[in-house]
Amino acid sequence: AVDALEQRDPASLVLPATSPLARRTYIPRLQLNVLGEGQELAAVTRLCAAMGVRCRPFSRADLVIGQAARGLTGDRWTAGLLLFHDHEWEAALLEQALASQMFYIGAQGGENARVERAMALAARGVSEEDRARIRSPIGLIPGCKNPTALALSALAEIVGEYEQLRAAA
Repeated sequence: AVDALEQRDPASLVLPATSPLARRTYIPRLQLNVLGEGQELAAVTRLCAAMGVRCRPFSRADLVIGQAARGLTGDRWTAGLLLFHDHEWEAALLEQALASQMFYIGAQGGENARVERAMALAARGVSEEDRARIRSPIGLIPGCKNPTALALSALAEIVGEYEQLRAAA
């Protein structure tokens, strides 16, 4: 079971028949790819560490505008979160995330950012079905302005969806 989880595959343990829990199912640990800048990126990284969530931060220093992120991967137990105020960083990164199996792909921004993002992705040939996978606004609390509150709101949404994956495993 441990080997399977380390390979990011679900695992089951069959317990003795006398146990009320004859079978236990485990899913790989939540992983979050967070791409962004500033206080929001720092807040998400800090909260992930406190929660024991495997966080892979990609800051502007790790990225090239208009290009896919080197080393960005995501399986079905991974979420992706984009935290940019300058949305021109997003198109190639969102295409890359949409090509993965990530169960959650979110991008911060208001209504204008969402409309511009959808138009930019459509112009790049991204299907309407794929564009619909992008969550925006992110989080459970609408309109968060405080970086820590935004991080908590987004992580609560992501963790909630991750926990629903257990039933499907």
